Amino acid sequence: MPNIEFFAKLNPQRLTSLEEDHKAEQKQILADQEQWAKHGSNRPRRGVSSKTELMEQLSRERFPEED
Repeated sequence: MPNIEFFAKLNPQRLTSLEEDHKAEQKQILADQEQWAKHGSNRPRRGVSSKTELMEQLSRERFPEED
């Protein structure tokens, strides 16, 4: 039988049920929604680019000499 040594201490963690996980996630989502409603989003809104526009932009960034 091989000699096995452990180099790290194992810390057992309590397992949670799917229902407990779901409740915790829902609580966090509601808290986030309240925060966003109260303070608004800090991210600036920008228009959605089409796939063609995104590809053209990437091409310009990669190959600026071709403009």
